[in-house]
Amino acid sequence: MITVVGMGRKQGDLTMDGKSAIEQADVVVVKSERTHAAATVLNIRTDAIYCDDLYEQASDFDSLNKSIIDRLHSFGNKKVVFCVVGEGADDTTVQQLKGAKIIAGVGLHSSVVSGGLLPSTVVYTAQDIIDVARVLPMPTVVKCIDDKFIASEVQLRLLSAFDPTTEVVFCCKNTAKIIPLSELPKQRFDYQSTLYIKPQPLTERKVFDYYDCIDIMTVLRSENGCPWDRAQTHKSIIKNVIEEAYELADALEKEDVDHVVEELGDLLMQVIFHLEIARDNGEFESDAVYTALCRKLIDRHPHVFGEVVARNADESLSVWDSQKLKEHKIKGTAENVLDVPRGMSALMRSQKVQSRASKGGYEFSNLDEVVGKVKEELDEMLNASDDNRQMEGGDLLFACINLLRLLNVDAETALLKSTEKFVNRVVECERILATTGEKLKDLPIERFDEIWSEAKKNVG
Repeated sequence: MITVVGMGRKQGDLTMDGKSAIEQADVVVVKSERTHAAATVLNIRTDAIYCDDLYEQASDFDSLNKSIIDRLHSFGNKKVVFCVVGEGADDTTVQQLKGAKIIAGVGLHSSVVSGGLLPSTVVYTAQDIIDVARVLPMPTVVKCIDDKFIASEVQLRLLSAFDPTTEVVFCCKNTAKIIPLSELPKQRFDYQSTLYIKPQPLTERKVFDYYDCIDIMTVLRSENGCPWDRAQTHKSIIKNVIEEAYELADALEKEDVDHVVEELGDLLMQVIFHLEIARDNGEFESDAVYTALCRKLIDRHPHVFGEVVARNADESLSVWDSQKLKEHKIKGTAENVLDVPRGMSALMRSQKVQSRASKGGYEFSNLDEVVGKVKEELDEMLNASDDNRQMEGGDLLFACINLLRLLNVDAETALLKSTEKFVNRVVECERILATTGEKLKDLPIERFDEIWSEAKKNVG
């Protein structure tokens, strides 16, 4: 039988139950001789066993914990007491020790938190927070910050969720003080050094994460929030999603990093907006969206999460398309082209329809045939009657998009670039005209050609 005794934060914290357990044990094991727990046990009995030799032999904390647990189990049916610093249950070795009885002591957090911990408080050892996948901006206790090197790593993790100026309650030995997070590595440390940090109010913070975005949108949609945000519906902000996506595409195309950051945020806001509207309407919770996305990513990558083999990007895309057809229960080309969303831009939808149809065999034999089709549609459009010109014009565009697709040119991007190029040249022409004092309507064609050529040279 193994009993864990929490030895508290300092000498004098040992409870009467803990002292009794140490006195009556067949074997007493102290996690480290370099802690106050060892000194306290020595006042009770002199035959304790220590684990400092295992610290020296272990390559990492996982192997250390395993070695300590193996030692505890090596005493068979004897009554074993394992003495650890702090409360007991929060010790990293104890957390992996199954079936042990725990006699709780005073937690290390008591040095930095007056009263009990808030229900939302997250408690880590220094090694835990270094290894954890993500740190959230919640009230947080970090214990056992042994030295400045560990403190620097702890600080780095905390800076992903808290501002550098956020106040930290820090305790080493019996001295507690308030410091900014940025000053943490400059402190003195020992085995029980502990800190407590909680996020500043939203309006005062400089570092935010996804969950803060959710919280802010919830406030905006609340009774005392913004009347405009409260009034929106899924349909009323449809155009916003499209606009923000195009603005992001523009920033990416220009390789404007600052605007990419801004536009990604704007697009994310639209996603969060729809999530909040859905929650308010009782349609679904946000976890339904995350679950659907993660399920899709796993299911459509059997070459990553399963046994399917994909040796290059093209084969990966084929696997994705194949999985998508299975998910949507699409059994033929007709269903596949009907599945292309009508909400896409005309250019984008046309290209997507052509691409899917081509996989079903609806494809020209060679590039010359496509070029011939473009010429044919141009002739038909030029000779069309007023009633048929719109349809023939559409056929011409459709043929041009097909040509671009076969040349691996994305029609939407190509047209966006050409439009932007034209805009830049018009702006440059207007600048030149303003400089010369000339009026466009008064220019002979030869002079206009000169100005246009100069604009092309200046802006491309």
